[in-house]
Amino acid sequence: EGMVASPRMMPHKASVGVMALAGILFFQVSGGPFGTEGLVRDGGAIYSVIGLLILPFLWSFPVGLMTAELGTAFPKDGGYVLWVEAAFGREWAFQTGIWAWTSGIFDTALYPVLFASFVQSTLWPGSVPADFSPALRGLVMLGFSALMTLVNLLGLEMVGIANQVFGACVIAPVGILVAVCLPRIKPSNWLRPSPKFNPIGWVNIAMWNLSGWDAASTIGDEVVDPSSTIPRALGWATVLVTAPYILTILAAAGVDADFGTYHNGRFNSVAEAQGGQWLGGLFALGSAASAMGMYLSDSTTTSYLISGMSEGGLLPPFLARRFPPLFDTPVIPILAVFACVTVLLHMPFTAILQCENFLYSLQLLIEIAALIKLRYSHPDLPRPFKIPLGTKPLIAVMMMPAGLCILQLVTSEHQTILL
Repeated sequence: EGMVASPRMMPHKASVGVMALAGILFFQVSGGPFGTEGLVRDGGAIYSVIGLLILPFLWSFPVGLMTAELGTAFPKDGGYVLWVEAAFGREWAFQTGIWAWTSGIFDTALYPVLFASFVQSTLWPGSVPADFSPALRGLVMLGFSALMTLVNLLGLEMVGIANQVFGACVIAPVGILVAVCLPRIKPSNWLRPSPKFNPIGWVNIAMWNLSGWDAASTIGDEVVDPSSTIPRALGWATVLVTAPYILTILAAAGVDADFGTYHNGRFNSVAEAQGGQWLGGLFALGSAASAMGMYLSDSTTTSYLISGMSEGGLLPPFLARRFPPLFDTPVIPILAVFACVTVLLHMPFTAILQCENFLYSLQLLIEIAALIKLRYSHPDLPRPFKIPLGTKPLIAVMMMPAGLCILQLVTSEHQTILL
């Protein structure tokens, strides 16, 4: 049996349209090329581009199609928790929700760390993390998290508007960097190997930068006409996610082949070296906007997941309470995300990333199983969007992301700590 949402204190109006949802998805999955410098460091330019062209077919597109099918069949806050409950019952739904919430916390905690790295590379170029005062770094990360939490409290309409503004700030400098670098690119640079080749590290970063499509389902109750909006938003977001990755890597690597030095913030340095301080400043602004948008999107979907579980009876009802007219949002889950992220800010970026990938892989495996199970157990379930494949071909397609999840689980260095 499925979840039965408890009535809210006040009537609720959906406010998220196609472009607002595409903006949330863009930042949930990607947020632009900032933070992908590690791909070039761990795999070189040409292998990174080839990988980013292939991986969406093995990972992103199947998950996006799954989200379109089941997100429109269960258009309520809580998203994939609803799918799992319908397929496997409340115990597995609760477990999936806990995995997803914890994964979301780790993912959200990445962005204050990224933001601090961007601030450091902009204000103290050439320095290394140890040169950045721990107290100042902590203050920057805490202030960033508090500001984004306030925006989240103001509602999804505000989050959608903010993400569209942040999106413009992200895309514009990428286009300018490509135009500035184009006449100076040396294609031979793309073929150079990286001195720090690390395929496992590359897979970790790539999967993180192409994960999160299923998050669209967690705010289904906030979406206007989900059966139409979710598939269209997924399409727009796919274009917005993949193009900036590939174009930025080709442009930057074409003029700077010192791949061993590609760390978070390196694209900012390349932009300033090629276009002067104005382009470096614009790229720094884009980096900051990217971190802001990703924090907003992750904290939003993580908070509304808990709210949806509460409305469905899997968690105490007070977690779904809203406080209109000032905060028509799930205030307690939003503040809980902020508190948990604050605790994780001391962890290194790589450790947070591996924990997030490990938990997300567990979550996605059970979602894939639910998709297949519901095809057999609920063949007549209304599906406004249905993947145009029979069940057996669908299983074959979904084995690709499932296999990558298993690879992530068996290669993670932090699974024993989490278990």
